[in-house]
Amino acid sequence: MSEIKDKLIDIFAVVPGRDLAGNEVKIKKYIHDKNRLRAYVRGLSQREKFAAKSMGAEQSTIFKVNFNEKIRTGLYLEFRGETYIIASVDGFEFYRRDLTIRANRCKTEIFDYEEYDE
Repeated sequence: MSEIKDKLIDIFAVVPGRDLAGNEVKIKKYIHDKNRLRAYVRGLSQREKFAAKSMGAEQSTIFKVNFNEKIRTGLYLEFRGETYIIASVDGFEFYRRDLTIRANRCKTEIFDYEEYDE
């Protein structure tokens, strides 16, 4: 089965900041520019779901993206209106081609501002 990166995702961090009045705000800071990232997305197979459940882990979704050194655990990922938190990042044998991201669905937060990396 081919792994075509045809789905659009966004990856961001939550950064504390201050507005012009000096109030504390939450800033949604994307690790990429306004062009979204492309990814191959799949849910876990039944075997993987069973193994995860027996280990007490949350069910997660697999995203495969082109290599980007800014991607790390703890960042958030948006896909089709859902928010996920990145649980693990696997760069297969350090080839710097693709990253396999395992992310768990989480609650969407409210943000005061959005910023994009350039």
